[in-house]
Amino acid sequence: MDVLSTEIGPRTAGSEAAAKAAAAIAEAFRALELEPEVQEFPLLGYEPGEPELEVDGERYGVGPCLYAHPTAEHGVEGRLRRIGDQPRTFDGDEPAPIFAVEDEAGAELGRIYANPVYGEAIPFLAFQHLHITVGPAVFVSVSDGERLLSLEGARTRLVVRGEFVPGLRDRNVLARIDGRSDEIVVASAHFDSVWRGPGAIDNASGIEALLRVAERLAGRAHERGILLAAFGAEEIGLVGSRYFVQEAKLRGELDRIVGAVNLDCVAHGEPFELMVGPEELRGRALELAARFGLEDRYRLKLSAPGPGTDHYWFTQEGIPAVSVLHFPYPEYHLPSDMPDLVDERKLADATELAVALVESQVARPVPRIRPAPSEP
Repeated sequence: MDVLSTEIGPRTAGSEAAAKAAAAIAEAFRALELEPEVQEFPLLGYEPGEPELEVDGERYGVGPCLYAHPTAEHGVEGRLRRIGDQPRTFDGDEPAPIFAVEDEAGAELGRIYANPVYGEAIPFLAFQHLHITVGPAVFVSVSDGERLLSLEGARTRLVVRGEFVPGLRDRNVLARIDGRSDEIVVASAHFDSVWRGPGAIDNASGIEALLRVAERLAGRAHERGILLAAFGAEEIGLVGSRYFVQEAKLRGELDRIVGAVNLDCVAHGEPFELMVGPEELRGRALELAARFGLEDRYRLKLSAPGPGTDHYWFTQEGIPAVSVLHFPYPEYHLPSDMPDLVDERKLADATELAVALVESQVARPVPRIRPAPSEP
């Protein structure tokens, strides 16, 4: 965690810092006597600049929306209008409002998203669209999103600075523990972080846990193999894990993957969340959580697999999968996401549960759920 978040620091997708992080992880696998493989993929990068937002002459703190098209340097000016909502991370929370900046004719000039997760104005993706690029847009804090609800029609100026960077490459770092059969269970975590974010919790903590899982399972006989995957480019739409899954599908290797366990933000935050499916794997996860006393130590939340973490692309192919998280936390995606936040007990508990979930699927895989055929 110190190497990734302190020595290397912010490691955005496709950057030199991300390449250094991948090299450090490969070296850590070698230290465990595991031979790393590097899976490279092409990437359209994005370098955010400092955005600005003024509403009725008052300046607001804002975070960049990743892959947002820039405005002219002086920005755009118009009227504020609420155009919709985005569900928040947690059930029961009020949805996060979305606003447009419109000209006098009602044409949209830019967009303002309230943080859909927790806390302050953060760099984030606009997940409501399947394509990665969006028009000029920024994120405001949860509280400022609520303030803006009472300012509909107010004069608004928005400046978005950012640059699309073609021709970059990123990589996944893989290591294998052989089993008696050619079937495998994937254990994973991502290593990239966000603009100005050292990412100790998100997700150097997941990489630390993944290495601890590797240390526990390496050098032992297993019925099935284990593939340890450090994914790149997660913060820009789970790009590394999507590439891995699609390449495995293309090359006829996907049917060998019988399960997946992902670790993301595992050393700070609450509740202790398991994004898990199908039902049989959910039941196993609950049994293991009870065995380790996790329900007594934490507020345990079980949710269906969603598009927020790297297990998602596995579930879309019918592969039983779980993501283990302590989430959310106030420092999420901020420069304050530093190693002093780490709760060793939470990290150890997440690791213990991940090891057990991997071992359970290695010994007796949960049957796959075949995706329904696509409509013509």
